Amino acid sequence: MKRKAVIKEAGFIAAAIIFMAAAIGGIWKVNSKTNRLHEAVRQFESIQENMQKEWQKASAQSGSQVSSYIPDLKPHKEGWKITQFGDVMQQQEMCYTITTDTGLVIVDGGQAYEEEKLREIIATYGNHVEAWILTHPHPDHITSFLNIYEDLQGIQIHHVYTIQLPDMETLKKNASWEDYSDLERFRSLDIPGLEYLHKGDRIHVLGLELEVLSAYDETIDKLSNDLMNDGSLLFRVKGREESMLFCADVGSAGGRTDKVRKRMTEYLVETYGDSLKSDYVQMAHHGFQGLGREFYEKVDPKAAFFDAPYWLMNGESEFSSKEKEDMILDMGKTVYSYYTAPNQILLK
Repeated sequence: MKRKAVIKEAGFIAAAIIFMAAAIGGIWKVNSKTNRLHEAVRQFESIQENMQKEWQKASAQSGSQVSSYIPDLKPHKEGWKITQFGDVMQQQEMCYTITTDTGLVIVDGGQAYEEEKLREIIATYGNHVEAWILTHPHPDHITSFLNIYEDLQGIQIHHVYTIQLPDMETLKKNASWEDYSDLERFRSLDIPGLEYLHKGDRIHVLGLELEVLSAYDETIDKLSNDLMNDGSLLFRVKGREESMLFCADVGSAGGRTDKVRKRMTEYLVETYGDSLKSDYVQMAHHGFQGLGREFYEKVDPKAAFFDAPYWLMNGESEFSSKEKEDMILDMGKTVYSYYTAPNQILLK
């Protein structure tokens, strides 16, 4: 079967699954807010699982899969190479490296099964990681880091940067539906190089300036009850001439409501305005839901990175990145996703 035909077939299957999930969701009524949140999470997980299976089936017929290939990470000339890795299991995650010829920074790292790939990457840098940036403790962002740190095997991680979330009681009161097991694992670790970052912080790593625009604090607590997502580390790395803005999962917004997503967008736009301008952007919350058009118009990037597989980029439900992809293309920008991963830019 030809690749285009397989993609088209997978698209039809995905659309059918989404339609059925939406129909079920339309007749399923719950009374309490908590139950609605649980149902939204359950619907998304069900859609994700079914679409993932169908896409993998279609991909297997054509040999079309996200590449597990590790490209050359060293710039070999002036600048910093930023690499977005895809998820070979067709799930969403977030895994980036920022590299020079001699230094390695990892942003998040992704699902547990990315451990082997990351160990291979780290080995090419003499088992040294200059900095590991963890945007927030969800499994699709942090689990590979946890697996590696619990069994370092000679790896040296000099700095670990992340957000400082409140106590577990506060988290569970705000979002009882969350799985906090990875956060508990993280908090159990002894990490000498750990540093919590806050809004306004600036650090320097590999000659880059890292500027924190948003991280969990009292303001986020007032805007959202989805404290792990909306409290994600939203930061910008600045080279000599160019910059890239990482939005992590900001904009998931307290039970995934448009009202709260709008508040997060308004908060960031009102706080930073035109200073949001960046050359590249990592799309908030994998490109589905997330921050609004007004935010991205202020960022005005040359290219946008979606941490999303094919099924998420081409779905028709609210759990889809297609709307944001269309928006970015309408703005005349380049789109990168897992369909073309690994994707690389040279930040000047």
